[in-house]
Amino acid sequence: MKWGLGILSLAMVMQAGIASQVFDFEDEKGINHVLVILDAPLEFISGKGEGLSGFISYDPEAPQKTTGSLHLQVDSIELNNHLMTKNMYGKRWLNAAEHPEILFSLSTFEPIQAEDSLVRGEATGNFSFLGVTKEIKVPVSFNYLKDAANQRAGKKNPDDKRDLLVLRSNFTILLDEYGLNLPPPARLKVANEVQIKVNVVGYTAK
Repeated sequence: MKWGLGILSLAMVMQAGIASQVFDFEDEKGINHVLVILDAPLEFISGKGEGLSGFISYDPEAPQKTTGSLHLQVDSIELNNHLMTKNMYGKRWLNAAEHPEILFSLSTFEPIQAEDSLVRGEATGNFSFLGVTKEIKVPVSFNYLKDAANQRAGKKNPDDKRDLLVLRSNFTILLDEYGLNLPPPARLKVANEVQIKVNVVGYTAK
């Protein structure tokens, strides 16, 4: 499933134009991750998912042409409590066996503010979660860093001259909009609103 979607995503972004570069977000350094926060009246739940992959096609001279998608493996999400994590993978909650991935497929990007290599704007795309797909708009920033891979690698690879693309986003989703309807007693411990923070880096091809 993951490889099939990855190949499809790569084929789509390679069609975006010769001037664009394709950035791979399956981080070889193992730092990329997505944060999730649920702040309910009785309990605060936080976690992170490290199983992120995907491809983004980006042209620093024309950021409005940005396309691509990011995928997060559900079974890579770890909450602040081991038992909660185990339960989260089950059928009652995220059902990782039936819905193994969370996907955001970016269709359009509208730049709003630019400062040097940093471009902030609004991305529109399809968000797929728990077998439900909805079109959403989220704030996104892109920072294109030319020949910067060696700075991230440090002494381990000082000759690495690949370009980097830093992607950041902070948005919320509602669980009941994707079919996870919690009864009122459960919402005292598990918030319906999920805050998602994305801070990831992609590399151009070697």
